[in-house]
Amino acid sequence: MITFHLSRFTPHASRFTFHVSRIACCLWLTACATASPMSTRTLAPTINQPVSLTLWHSYTDASATLLQMLINDFHKTFPTITVRVETKVNETELLKQGLAALALNQTPDMVIADRRILAEFARRGALIPLDNWVNDSQHGLREDERADFFPGILETGHFPELGNQTWAFPFDYRAVVLYYNAEVLQAARVSVPRTWEQFSEAARLTTRDHRRGWVMSPNALVFYAWLFSRNGNVLNDAQTQAQFADEAGVKSLQLVVALTQSGAAYLADADAHARAEFVHGKATFWFGDTDELARLAQAATPPSLKWAVTNIPQNDPTHSVTAQHGASIAIFRGSDARVRAAWLLTRWLTAPEQSARWTQTTLRVPVRLSAYARLTTPLPPAFTRLREGFGDALPTLRAIPTVRDAAQIDATMVTLWTNVAKGADPKSELGNAAARVNRLLGNIP
Repeated sequence: MITFHLSRFTPHASRFTFHVSRIACCLWLTACATASPMSTRTLAPTINQPVSLTLWHSYTDASATLLQMLINDFHKTFPTITVRVETKVNETELLKQGLAALALNQTPDMVIADRRILAEFARRGALIPLDNWVNDSQHGLREDERADFFPGILETGHFPELGNQTWAFPFDYRAVVLYYNAEVLQAARVSVPRTWEQFSEAARLTTRDHRRGWVMSPNALVFYAWLFSRNGNVLNDAQTQAQFADEAGVKSLQLVVALTQSGAAYLADADAHARAEFVHGKATFWFGDTDELARLAQAATPPSLKWAVTNIPQNDPTHSVTAQHGASIAIFRGSDARVRAAWLLTRWLTAPEQSARWTQTTLRVPVRLSAYARLTTPLPPAFTRLREGFGDALPTLRAIPTVRDAAQIDATMVTLWTNVAKGADPKSELGNAAARVNRLLGNIP
């Protein structure tokens, strides 16, 4: 029996709103003019016999309540399909129960979970690849629908170590972003950094008295985002060997060294500490994911603190890239009727209307661009900040590794960043970390 550990990643203005709204409205109007926003109307007549599905998830509180509401509305639209929702205590328990159910041949029909959990199910042969459904001429995604998904999000359902097939369909995700003190930047007459060189300069220029430019909280997801923004990668395309020790990794850690030695950056002992330093105005910049929006809004002291959010710095800011993590939908093997009904529910849950409802409650970034036009006003201020902060170009999302030992790779990245911030040589640490990861992957160079 294997042990599978989930990793917890411990962790301007109106032009974007207008830009995204314009795109969203055009996409929505085009879809309405040519066909329904999704293909369920053509799929529905094939579901003419009663089908009962079981869906597992581990959401809590408002998210769990909303998901049940969405399922209830789905049943009203497609009364021949009944969906029983089972909530698990957390994702670790979901994985444990899923493996037990697989051993007894009593798996649910669908699951919403972290991609790493889904990868483990796929490795056990429990899931169906979704490529045939995604590409189906009648029930799959049309070209206009593919273009309506957030850039890169569909590709995150591919697991390279499992034949690069589509095993997961995006539902709920978070992206790595840069949080900054807008008031400090304005006072220093420094523009919001778009490149890594601009970030380095801004961190130095805003270091003064008891405030420093950047508070660091070593976090694997953030480090992966840095690699992606510099055209690098964590592992090779086949996910069989470390690739983070190349130029992207070296330059990322050299920046840590340079800013730490100059006094412009410092290490916090935990995410909560880093967040507190940022909201109290002791640091100009902090990297986190979009889940921090609500936490920062609640924690900001004083409430008038003018914090904002933007894309992380890039090698090429016209083609922004960042890392994402979150939950996707997968379908277990079953009868044709159940799989067909499960695909219909997958498409329905990720349609623009439902994507907008999910964002409205959870503040997660919509998987569909046209969902922006369906959000009701007034939007929560924190989400408005995110819409404005993305700028004119939405970042392309890239997925993190889903290999069996991914959690240990995460831990290696945290140790790597921490050691370098404390004075270790970047190239030496990168070599050691790459060797460790290659041993985990079964490849010892």
